[in-house]
Amino acid sequence: MLLDIINPLKMLRLRIVLLFTVFFSCLCLSQDSDYSLAQTNLSKVDFVENSSDQYMQFQAPQSVSSYKLNAVTTIGEIQSLTQKKYQSSAVVSSQVIANNPSGNGDITSILKVLPNVQFDTSQNRSTAPGEIDPANVSISGGLFYQNNFQLDGFNMNNDIDPIGGTTPGSGGASQGIRGSRSQGFNVDTSLLESIVVQDSNISASYGGFSGGVIEANIRKPRKGFHTNISYQYTSDKLTQYYIHDSAEASFATSSDENYQPNFSKHLIKSSVEGRITQNLGILGSYTTTRSYIPLNSYSRTFSNGIDVNDKRTQSRVSDNYYVKATYNPIENLNLEANLGFIPQDNTYYINIAKDSSYTMKGGGIQSGLKVLLDTKFGLWTNTIGYSRLENSRRGEKNYYLTWQQNETNKNWARTSAFSVIEGSVSSIDQIQDSFNLKSDMKLESYDIHITIHLVSVGLELGYQHVNREVIQDYYYTTQGTLNNIGLLSQGQTCSGDIFGLNLCHLGKLTNTNTPSGGNSLKSKDIGQFAKQLNVIPRGGVSLNNISYGVYIEDDISIDLSNWGEMNARLGFRLDGDSYMDKITLAPRFSLNYVAPYGISNEDYKSTFIFGVNRYYGRNLFSYRLYDSIIAATKRYTRADINSNWVESNVSQNSNFRFNKLNIPYSDEITLGINQNLWLLNLTLKYIHREGKDEIVRRQRRTASGNAQQLPGYSSNYTFYTNEGGSKSDVISFLLSNKDIIETFSVRHYYLLAIDYTNTRRSYNIFVSDDAYIDNEEVLYDGKVIRYQDRPTENFNFPYTLRLNTTHMYNVWKAKLIWNNFFRIRGGYERMVLLNKNSPGFNPNFNGNQYGKMRFGAAFNWDIRLGFEMNVYKGNTLYMNLDIINVLNTKNIATLSLASGAAVSGIASSMAVPVYEVGRQFWLQVGYRYR
Repeated sequence: MLLDIINPLKMLRLRIVLLFTVFFSCLCLSQDSDYSLAQTNLSKVDFVENSSDQYMQFQAPQSVSSYKLNAVTTIGEIQSLTQKKYQSSAVVSSQVIANNPSGNGDITSILKVLPNVQFDTSQNRSTAPGEIDPANVSISGGLFYQNNFQLDGFNMNNDIDPIGGTTPGSGGASQGIRGSRSQGFNVDTSLLESIVVQDSNISASYGGFSGGVIEANIRKPRKGFHTNISYQYTSDKLTQYYIHDSAEASFATSSDENYQPNFSKHLIKSSVEGRITQNLGILGSYTTTRSYIPLNSYSRTFSNGIDVNDKRTQSRVSDNYYVKATYNPIENLNLEANLGFIPQDNTYYINIAKDSSYTMKGGGIQSGLKVLLDTKFGLWTNTIGYSRLENSRRGEKNYYLTWQQNETNKNWARTSAFSVIEGSVSSIDQIQDSFNLKSDMKLESYDIHITIHLVSVGLELGYQHVNREVIQDYYYTTQGTLNNIGLLSQGQTCSGDIFGLNLCHLGKLTNTNTPSGGNSLKSKDIGQFAKQLNVIPRGGVSLNNISYGVYIEDDISIDLSNWGEMNARLGFRLDGDSYMDKITLAPRFSLNYVAPYGISNEDYKSTFIFGVNRYYGRNLFSYRLYDSIIAATKRYTRADINSNWVESNVSQNSNFRFNKLNIPYSDEITLGINQNLWLLNLTLKYIHREGKDEIVRRQRRTASGNAQQLPGYSSNYTFYTNEGGSKSDVISFLLSNKDIIETFSVRHYYLLAIDYTNTRRSYNIFVSDDAYIDNEEVLYDGKVIRYQDRPTENFNFPYTLRLNTTHMYNVWKAKLIWNNFFRIRGGYERMVLLNKNSPGFNPNFNGNQYGKMRFGAAFNWDIRLGFEMNVYKGNTLYMNLDIINVLNTKNIATLSLASGAAVSGIASSMAVPVYEVGRQFWLQVGYRYR
């Protein structure tokens, strides 16, 4: 948008002006200067008390003396001031995190209090309350995997495969791997000082997103000695379920994770922190979130076996080991070191097979060093980080074999065809190693006439090594046919095998029926052996990516005297990498105007903002890795137990084709006003986004000729293009108290947020749906529309109203907390595929037909009741009771493959109803010192 407006000559002139500005500033700064950060009013007390854009920064005013700083101020505090100036962000403080119902304790759970953060419509569904993964979120209409996640300034984006397959592998030839979350680490919020969500007018110092920026900041070690430990619990016995009529039978007899009638969650949080010396502080923390989900061992279609009525337990385990150290050796130097080990293991099993457990391994390691140096030229910040993320899988067995049930050793549970199955899925490593170096320089401000300039420049370098590897040979036989099984004759016995597997078993078969398929069974009394075996050999693919980014930005303050004050921030960001071999240039422009009456009277200050910006996203590594998914399956056959195995020629074609893509981007226009009204602060903002060059997943079709048939690829291979686009309009309104309101010794904090969102997207992000590209006419609710004009299927509640209130009261040594969170989400419509027998079907229309399913508004009221008692000299006991959905409201939502939900049998063009969780209780007890 902006690049289309500014012609090349103007762009050149702007670059020359910016370069001259940097050169001029360096000349000026080469003079002796007694500059200090205190002179720029960047003190921490200003950061806390001014809540224009920090409306969630609910912290009591404190004296300036309590914030006596060294000359070094953290880069995050400086950035927060500029974010506030241009209404770039919303901040959730540690106090808000502590006082709100925390659920699983992850970052995105607390983001529900903020406007312009959209959640998956099925995220809180009642059928699966045992899950602990952080929710996917959409910001400003962007895709959930195009957000930039940062942990204490270090990257934690998962670019391996955040979309993933909607149908996980079920063994044998089905080897699809579950997608991982877009947030690389499942970080517990008890460690955090704040969460910053940037949704518009985002500085050029940030890149690699077309949605928003989510920054989780680990708190610094405090003076003195502090420790904290707590335990939190909920379960199915503390949860009210609402199950749709269509799912009651599946829920009652559930044997997979899509329906979880029983579960228990346990959260343990502990931390120790303090100052080893006056200048050295250390914080150490261990937290764990564990969920156990007992289910039936086998699908209800299985019967007649010794294990058919057994139970198996799936588990979800997320651990956080984290250490942070801060060191100030001299007044103008600050060092920070971080080391975190944050793994998550989700264990599943295949409900039609024995010994079929497998574990999805996520998370990993994050480490970094940050150096902040206050020089006479300005504040220089350097960070170097390393992270290892994975979305790997470990199968219990490296085989998946189908047999006929016998009376001795193959008798655990059978299908109607007397088949029994054993084994798991293949073990696969998917690992992303990342090294990042970032250097930022915020130069001293300088004056030119009535303007004050604060120039920032920065450089980022990154290296990523990503690999996908089948770590051991995997063997399987084809399910559901007797042609793969031979029977032993009289006098034959089982013997050894070259594959190291037991491919022959003695025992009388229980199937008395005459088999079909031309398999001449000589006897059913001796035993059986495998006649055919498929092998996925060990092997993999890897790629290296070198990325770079540079930016320059000038934040200009203009004193208009009696006409008020204006601030303008102009920046450019250039990014490139070796993966797609593309270079992008993103202009960023933000404008701020303060009315003259607000200069001298903060109580009624009026601020107007405007912005035109471009944000470039990222391309996922799965586009390349999937091109080399191991399709090189070998097949072996033998005619008899005594015959040699013979290798068959199997076409080794890939089902995915990689090609170079453009970088998806989003153009933004923002308008807003911020108004102080004595104790209150009001913000109204409008954001318009247009997504371009967005990635569309397509599938080759011979009939349409939409792609060439290529050697080495299957006839219906999947490929990706930049044919996607989107448009989003977001209006948000916020009203909060900027200072404490106190009545009868009770302190009150309020936040009212209303947002309206309208997102239109020309493609389905989860599946190959070429109907979007063809854009043919369909019949929807009796009207002919184009396929691309159908309603957006997820992350698109039309409006949401939120009210968050916190009330705190101290009496003697006790403290009482009462937090309320009210949320109303507007009703929406979804498409339902019609068949010939459906009401409203028009036999005269030649094409797909859809009906309209209306989902009403959803209301939730969550509360936290907290009590703590200082029993002796800083030794404090505390308890929290969280009640989710206090009124036990029956809220209906939607579930479909178009939303990425892994539920088999639901077509991508359909939506089915599910209910959200009813009333749920969480109990927490803890001990804290100081």
